[in-house]
Amino acid sequence: MLNPPLNQLTSQIKSKYLIATTAAKRAREIDEQPETELLSEYHSFKPVGRALEEIADGKIRPVISSDYYGKE
Repeated sequence: MLNPPLNQLTSQIKSKYLIATTAAKRAREIDEQPETELLSEYHSFKPVGRALEEIADGKIRPVISSDYYGKE
């Protein structure tokens, strides 16, 4: 079972693709620099689970460049 639940994650970030890429990037940060953790307590021991918990809590948001939208 996914913890946090998918509906809790999609309430913060609407796109499942953005959830996955944001969690992957944040998990790499947590793995490389464990002192950058944003929550005082985690339920998961793995970096991806911790990243998903941070997303569900609203601590992490994706950064989307203007290039994505075709603006200059």
